[in-house]
Amino acid sequence: MTVRRHQGILIMMRFQSLKGPFCRNCGTAVLREMTGKTLWQGWWSPFSVIAFTPFTLISNLTVRAKLNKFPPPVPGQPGQQLDPGAPLRRRPAALGALIPLVWVLFLVIQNAIHPAGAATSESVKRSALKLGQPSPQAQEVLDDDMKEGKFVITPQRVVMGKPSDLDEWDEVGKEKMYPGATLAWLYVNAKLVGGDTPLSGPTVTAGRVGLLSEGGRQGTPLTFIEDLKSRPADCQPEKISATWRKGEDHTLCVPFVVPEARKVTTVTYTRNALDTAPWLKWAIDS
Repeated sequence: MTVRRHQGILIMMRFQSLKGPFCRNCGTAVLREMTGKTLWQGWWSPFSVIAFTPFTLISNLTVRAKLNKFPPPVPGQPGQQLDPGAPLRRRPAALGALIPLVWVLFLVIQNAIHPAGAATSESVKRSALKLGQPSPQAQEVLDDDMKEGKFVITPQRVVMGKPSDLDEWDEVGKEKMYPGATLAWLYVNAKLVGGDTPLSGPTVTAGRVGLLSEGGRQGTPLTFIEDLKSRPADCQPEKISATWRKGEDHTLCVPFVVPEARKVTTVTYTRNALDTAPWLKWAIDS
């Protein structure tokens, strides 16, 4: 007969076995020792949990059944016999049998807090946003004093300009700065709904909002738009020194340089200026 032990270590596993023959006492001592170590060391690898540790325990149970059929040792038998020690159920290692139950409970709780369908629904919800719909969650923005505010972001509309609107950026006697491009004016409403208010100089749009054209081409945001002659009269840029109080909302305007020959399709919003992938997207209807 063979007594087995298994140890799971994340992506690694260790298998041990000890072959008989055993007398009843020696076999029981080895069985209790190796099964006890399996009970608390055998659950820490995914394959161990679902396959190897259950197999090891079942195999050892069959060995235990065979050992129980052996006659007890007779006093005076030759050779030193091992002490079986306390039954396995009275050893601390027996508590290891609860580890898989803890794993199951953990997964149940995680599924209750973050259901698998909820993540999918949230992704669908975010990907299905259309221009004019508010952000599903309030977006966290820090101000100059590192206080955190929560803003609901609602892109309202995109107003297309003309290629000639970019002429004022060209230097006299030099080539065009943005050949084959035009301007697109993005209007975004931001409402402060919570956080550590009031806020001083939060950056709600700069470095966060973006425009995508057909083919995923990113628009180039422009700064210092107060000096642009082509700026629409109702286009109000974000003021870096503005003070925001809870409940206030402002419609801010950001100009983007976009390809003239490509349709603007998407408004994006990132969590911060360092994010490379947009967190939210709004589709622009035809």
